[in-house]
Amino acid sequence: MWEIIGKHGRIKSLTGFSEGDIMLKEMKYGALSGKSRAMFGKLLNRYDYNALIQKKRVSEILAYLKYNTHYSTILAEVDENNVHRVDLENALKKDIMTDYSKFRKFAVGQLKEFINVYFRKIEIESLKLILRAFEAGHVEYSVLEKSLMFLTGNDGLDIPKLALSKDLEEFLSRLYGTDYYELLKPFLYDSDETRLFDMEMTLDLYYIRCLKKAFERLPDKTDRAIVKEMMETEADILNILWIYRSKYLHEFPNELIRSYLVHITGKLGRKMTDSLINAGNTEEYLDILKRSPYGFLFDDQNQLFFEHSYLEYIHKLHRTYFRRRPFSVACIISYLRLKELEIANIITIIECIRYGLSEEETRKFVIGMNL
Repeated sequence: MWEIIGKHGRIKSLTGFSEGDIMLKEMKYGALSGKSRAMFGKLLNRYDYNALIQKKRVSEILAYLKYNTHYSTILAEVDENNVHRVDLENALKKDIMTDYSKFRKFAVGQLKEFINVYFRKIEIESLKLILRAFEAGHVEYSVLEKSLMFLTGNDGLDIPKLALSKDLEEFLSRLYGTDYYELLKPFLYDSDETRLFDMEMTLDLYYIRCLKKAFERLPDKTDRAIVKEMMETEADILNILWIYRSKYLHEFPNELIRSYLVHITGKLGRKMTDSLINAGNTEEYLDILKRSPYGFLFDDQNQLFFEHSYLEYIHKLHRTYFRRRPFSVACIISYLRLKELEIANIITIIECIRYGLSEEETRKFVIGMNL
């Protein structure tokens, strides 16, 4: 029997699979499932997070990760007594790149192509960091070079040449021949006030479109159903957060808000999405939201924790998928999503140290502490 995530993260059964179907899935995903389970078992647990939260310096964070966790190999050459935060973050990203490579090694056909597209998330996040640095007006060669190493999977890019770029115009011109060039060149001469925002949103929406096309080409209908459910859930909640921030924090007009919506409609539906966009004030917005399928995520009136509630839900959802759908694409996607959240947790703890937050305050921002 196969299952699918239902409302509030509960599991609903999917029937109609013969023993032969299940055997084929086990044969297809046997190696991938075994590899992902072994990697899943090494993810940080509550004990590790409690230990990290008690640290007072970044060097102590690095030392704990280096000598007590699965990050020991990737951090072997990093000196905990002379570590820069960017170097640590890049090392963590390199670790998840290694995980992608392991999955690609065992995957074939459209599944391998799907993993390649999923990997573009790291490329795009690295591109966004580079764009921010150029817009801020201070780009160091060494920092640019380290960020560009996450684009090495793109055969169309000349990484050494890109690293020598002096400004945004030169950098974009050297992306010529890639999708990224076509996406970003229209914004080159736009107003400085909106250019970075427009470029980042364009890259994010491009990634979602690519992922949607890739999952629709997966030959297994169960895999397609799983990815569809995952994407719809994340798209719904991203739209909820986007509408709130753009409307009440930045006061964007409704037309602009609509233009940057993720056009993958799940349980939220178009009617409720429109209602959220047209809400007259925050109270009306929250009232509509609480009547939505995701209302339970936003019971806390403190907007600071909206995104935290969302990530807690996503964390729980992917742990459920991973454990109950071992012989499906979930063994890959859910592991990688959980690993992303783990790295985000480590970076969050580092940020909390930087701003002098107490252990109790830091614990509120760490995802998955209640599991």
